[in-house]
Amino acid sequence: MSSAVRPRRVNGLAPPYTAAQISTWIFLPLLVLEFCFFVSPLLPLAASIPCTLAFGCFAISSAVFGFLAMKVDPKDPRLPNENNVTTTTRTTAPTYDPEEPTKQCWICDVQVGEKSMHCKFCNKCVDHFDHHCMWLNTCVGKANYHYFFRCMVSIAIMLVIQAVIQLALILDIYLGSGATKERAEGWFQADATIAVVVVMAIFLFFNLGSLSLIGQLLLFHIRLQRNGLSTYQYIVRDNQQRREKARMEDELTMRREMTIAHAKNEGKGCLSLRLEANGILRKQCGVTCCDPLKTEEEGKEAEMAPHSGGNGVSNGDGQALTISNGDEDDDGIDDESKETENV
Repeated sequence: MSSAVRPRRVNGLAPPYTAAQISTWIFLPLLVLEFCFFVSPLLPLAASIPCTLAFGCFAISSAVFGFLAMKVDPKDPRLPNENNVTTTTRTTAPTYDPEEPTKQCWICDVQVGEKSMHCKFCNKCVDHFDHHCMWLNTCVGKANYHYFFRCMVSIAIMLVIQAVIQLALILDIYLGSGATKERAEGWFQADATIAVVVVMAIFLFFNLGSLSLIGQLLLFHIRLQRNGLSTYQYIVRDNQQRREKARMEDELTMRREMTIAHAKNEGKGCLSLRLEANGILRKQCGVTCCDPLKTEEEGKEAEMAPHSGGNGVSNGDGQALTISNGDEDDDGIDDESKETENV
């Protein structure tokens, strides 16, 4: 759909809003309210003040960095402003290096940066495109990636603090001296221990689930930064590797069929059965260590491995089948078939 039909979204604060985005606006305040009314009052005063301050600081920083990540417009600075977009929401003036290589975006109909990509959700090219975040409902690029990353770090630490304290309180209620239970009864002016434990257990389960997701995402982006990649570049590279692996597996399957047919013609039943069995193990279980046939990538790894001489294995008929670096005719298979078995 062209930009003339569907207007360009300025940032994550512009409609339409998504269910994932609205859920973050609901759950973050709920986490804060639960901590203030069910967790902080049950802590000893000496621990309640610093824990509440630490939790509050990271809750505020999560909201601030998330808001800034949504507010900033990460579009490519070469894009002209539309009629309904009179100002930019960048924190700095949109500038770019005129020497930077460019490419043509046929949707925006303009030359954009080489690392810019067109986002179908926001209908615009994003400078140094990383990904479109469904939770913030905005594209993440050069202009707001640092806000996005800091938001993830703040949320992760906030969830860790809340989960650890809630788990400690639940354990102390049932295994401790009873001080936490007394503070709960004094705070709620009733015997609400079970209700308090149920509420904390529900939020603890939510904390751990959210922490597992945000933790994986945070570690993923740390690895991306270490490797100098964006999320989009990683996905492109991963898809290329998957296609290349599929191509090599298809070639290996054809080589296996040819080699099995040749072995049957030569009357080498044990060899053909071994090749068929290893083909099944490779396809169904991913076991490749015993397979005499290798893909190109596995062959390169085997050549780089510290070993000498050929990898001789018995074919079951008392003859040796040399899989690698052997040019001698040792099994009655012609040169073409031996090349298919060469690692």
